[in-house]
This record gives sequence, structure tokens and C-alpha cells, in this order.
Amino acid sequence: MDERSAWIALASVEGVGEETWAKLFEEFGTAGNALAAAADARLDAWMKARRGADGRVPLDARALANLRAAAHDPDKLLDEIAARGLWTLTPLDSDYPRRLRHLDPPPATIHGLGERAALRMARAVAVVGTRAPTVAGRALAAKVATRLVECGAVVVSGLAVGIDGAAHAATLLAGGTTIGVIGGGHDAPGPRAHARLRDQVVNNGGAVISEYHPTVGPRRGTFPRRNRIIAALGDATIVIEAPIRSGARITAKRALELGRTVLVAPGRVGDWATAGSLAILRETPARPLVGLDEMVEDLELLEPDLEQALGMEPADGARPSIEALVAMLGTTEQIVARRLLEGPAALDAIVADTKLAPAVASGAVTLLVIRGWAQSVGPAYAVAGALAR
Repeated sequence: MDERSAWIALASVEGVGEETWAKLFEEFGTAGNALAAAADARLDAWMKARRGADGRVPLDARALANLRAAAHDPDKLLDEIAARGLWTLTPLDSDYPRRLRHLDPPPATIHGLGERAALRMARAVAVVGTRAPTVAGRALAAKVATRLVECGAVVVSGLAVGIDGAAHAATLLAGGTTIGVIGGGHDAPGPRAHARLRDQVVNNGGAVISEYHPTVGPRRGTFPRRNRIIAALGDATIVIEAPIRSGARITAKRALELGRTVLVAPGRVGDWATAGSLAILRETPARPLVGLDEMVEDLELLEPDLEQALGMEPADGARPSIEALVAMLGTTEQIVARRLLEGPAALDAIVADTKLAPAVASGAVTLLVIRGWAQSVGPAYAVAGALAR
């Protein structure tokens, strides 16, 4: 099995989260090696060593059973994805959305229906808010989404009832493109009331996506994680009616952490529907949404350049070959770059495969990261920038 397939299979194991993923990569170097270790005694030895080191078991019994099952039949997980007609993107892919690479670590997989190119449009804005909006809040969400479509932006939201649904529906009505990020696998893609809406999103040039294997059900912890993807996919986030306990507050926080612009419709003091909105404005650098014209100006949507007018991220154009690019590097950088072009690897695996001294390999990786031609993916490193095609 190639490394990309092993990567997807390992990321599909329910119970293997980011922390465990990082530990497995740190120990075994690649996804393929981690799966191979799960099929023999090496995983047991590693589990025993981890327990001895910090008193904690890195995998509970259920996750361990899932990992062993995946190791013995990884194709089953891949077949379940293919059977549902889903496409999959990983950080190993050249068309992995650049905005998601700003997350640390970026989602190991994105499974989607619809147009994967929608995730790479030049302009994208997230619109989020409460599941129980007022009539005025729902109307504002529709107006905001419609204006964003007029400016050539893709509208990103969570396909939940309420503000999310109003934003998606208004985008479609205006002839725009929208992306829905769901909080579980595609077997449980959100509220039944939105079944038709989801189909419309997919059939009108948009996409419905999830980082989870399709059989993973939504849980309390999956929705906050979903929110970080919404925040990352948008160049900006607009919050419309967020109560004090609201996923929209989490999305706004993650967007600000990523250096994105956040606009918040203020609401009235003492109104429960906007208590969270006012808290965002009071506690963070978010700015108030004071009007649609002002929104367009604040988001710098007035003067699209040629590439934005075309509706896509900058085209690659005529570029030198990968080999020509690698040839521009120093000797040790070339060795490390060629290793990473074979697939992501932790530093220990790079040292083992290239036979370079640890300090030399580490220095070459650092230079590639500074150049923008390598990036950290959890504890591993993968090609990026010009090398990621």
C-alpha cells in the first residue's frame, strides 16, 4: 500500500486523534510503518513503553481494536470511502486547500462531495451564528450572503439549522457557491431538514466536506473541531447572532488565532440571542458589522484582481519541473527534499532513510521550511509550496 493510502487508512481509524496520530508518527516515522507496527508486536512494545514513561495508555481498548482491524485490512476503510462516492484530500496532495495548511496541524484528511475546486476559490468568507436565530438574524444572514456572492466570494458555513442554513440557502438563491462543513462523517451529514439543501449545495458547484471517515458519527467534541475548519477556509468570518454559549464564538476565536478578519453583528444589550456576539466584540480584536457596504470595504472586496476575477487561486502558469527546483538546492537539502517527495516522514525516519547525521538532516529540514518548500504535519514533515504539486 502506498503512503497516501496508508495515511488515509490511519486517519480513518476511530479513536486515533491528533495526539495519538502524532505519537505514532513520532515513533514509526510514516503512516505505513505505523499500520505495519499495529499488525505485529511492535505496537504492544510501544504501548508498554509509553505507559512506563508517563503512566498513560496512548490508546484505549476500543481505539486499539480499531487500529488493529485497520492494520489487518486497511482497504476496508478505503473501500467504504469510495463506495459513497467521496473524494479525499490530504496534506500530501498538491490541490489540498492552502487555507487549511494554516492550521497546525492541518486536517489529515478531507472527505467531500461536490466540487473539490470550490475549496480553492480565490475568495471565501465564513458566515456563522446560532441554531435558533431571530427573524431579523435570519434575514441579515441572507443579506450578508447575497452581498458576498455579488463580490465573487464563496460562502462557508456549517450546514446546521439557523444562521448556517440561511446563509447557504441565500447563497444558492443568488447563484453563488457555498461550502458546508459537517460535524461528523458523511453517513450522518447533519439535520434531516437540510437534506435537500445539501443536495443543492453539491449540485450547484459547491461542496459538503468532513475530516471524519464517513462512518464516524457526530459527537459533542466533533463540532468544535469542525469549527476550526470553517474558520480556516474563510479569509474572514462574519458572526450573526451568537448566544453566550455558541459554536460561533469558537469559530471566531479560531479565525482570530489564524490572523483572519472577524466581523460581528452587535445586537442589543441584554438580548440573549446576541450576548455571545457582544462578548466577542468586548474580549477580542473583532470588529462590528455595521452595514453591507462597510462589510465589503472592511473585507477589501471592492477591487478584485485578475486572478480573483477568474474565481480561482493564482494559476501556476509555466513553472520549472520538480527536478529543476530541487537542483537549485544545496546538496543536503536536495537529499532531504527527495526523501520528502516520496512521502511525509518524521525527523528520525528522514535520518534513517537519508543516512545523514541528525543535526545535518535537521538543518536541511529547517532550511526547506524557511524556504516554504516543506511544512510540519504533526510530528512529520511533508513537501509544501513549489514542491507540492
